[in-house]
Amino acid sequence: MAGWLGHATSLFQQTPPPPDPFEVECDCGGKVVGRRLNVYQKPACPICERPVFVLPANVYPRPKIKPKSTASKRADKANAARSPTTLVVDDNPSATPNRLPARSTRAAGRVPQVASAADTSMLREPPNRMLTPLRMIATAIVLMSFLTVAGLSHRQRIENAKAIVLKAADAGMAALRQQEFGKAAQDLENARQAVDVLGRTDHAANDIRRFSREATTLAKLASSSLTELLQETLAGAKAGQIEPLRLSSTNNGAWVIFDAKVLPSTERVNRCVVDAPIQLAKAMVRIEIESLTLQSLSKANEFGEVPRLIFAAQLEQLSPPIGDPLTTVLTLNGKTAFLWTSYDTYAAVGYRPIDAESEQETRSLLERQLEAGK
Repeated sequence: MAGWLGHATSLFQQTPPPPDPFEVECDCGGKVVGRRLNVYQKPACPICERPVFVLPANVYPRPKIKPKSTASKRADKANAARSPTTLVVDDNPSATPNRLPARSTRAAGRVPQVASAADTSMLREPPNRMLTPLRMIATAIVLMSFLTVAGLSHRQRIENAKAIVLKAADAGMAALRQQEFGKAAQDLENARQAVDVLGRTDHAANDIRRFSREATTLAKLASSSLTELLQETLAGAKAGQIEPLRLSSTNNGAWVIFDAKVLPSTERVNRCVVDAPIQLAKAMVRIEIESLTLQSLSKANEFGEVPRLIFAAQLEQLSPPIGDPLTTVLTLNGKTAFLWTSYDTYAAVGYRPIDAESEQETRSLLERQLEAGK
């Protein structure tokens, strides 16, 4: 009886699996080999003899792998037959792995075409469009921000110009009457820039522009007379020099006011000769300028007379003396030339009329030049 019961009980008991082997590497490079126990171990390393910790054996039962049913195997084979790229692996270990399913000629010719079209549609990248809705919105926001800032900046410039123009013009004219030419030039230049920003072309704005030009000329007149300036420059000329003579740093680009007739040049086209020859000890000086304004006024009238002009221009360069007799050419900057219009500012230079008739002629000439410049 007892033998039968023990035999029956042994049928329900599972044989414990053999312990798992282990192979743990020590820090020194040595390897400790053995089998795991139900508790952890600390065997000694065969090289350095230091203890090495080894985890105990896994006490949990291993999961059982359920074999596939016949219906599942048939479904796997059917799916493999429908997909041309699927490889069928039989559960039979003796079967050849990676065996392609057998297909009919009709199926083999039709199925790959459908799969190829599907693969192409899946791999096709979306078109890279330059103008997307998000980019268009961002561009519109940036553009509107730029236009807003530009509009606010322009409005601020207009408001500043309105506040400056009257104050600067009054201060400049007061300084001009007191012959403070440096301050007058600065204030009137600020007023001129303000009327340019406002876009004004009325009579008052034009007066500010011409008084600004004349004040700037008075503030930057040549530090010495024209004769002294030319003598000083010719004294530094070298024998056989070809390059233009350099004016002194204080007079380079300085302004000069002329009261003379302007004649068309017989040697060079589009040039005029100022009828004010200067005779120096070393050479004779001829003054030339290229200016459309002066060229239009250099024509003789019906009586064959060339009109007298009062104008200002900047000095440009002086050529070395050549020819026989020696002649040097003083060239004026025609881009800066303008007709003088104010008698008061002209008198501030030092003009003193010989008599009342000369003063009246000068006033009449400046008035005609004012009308010509409008």
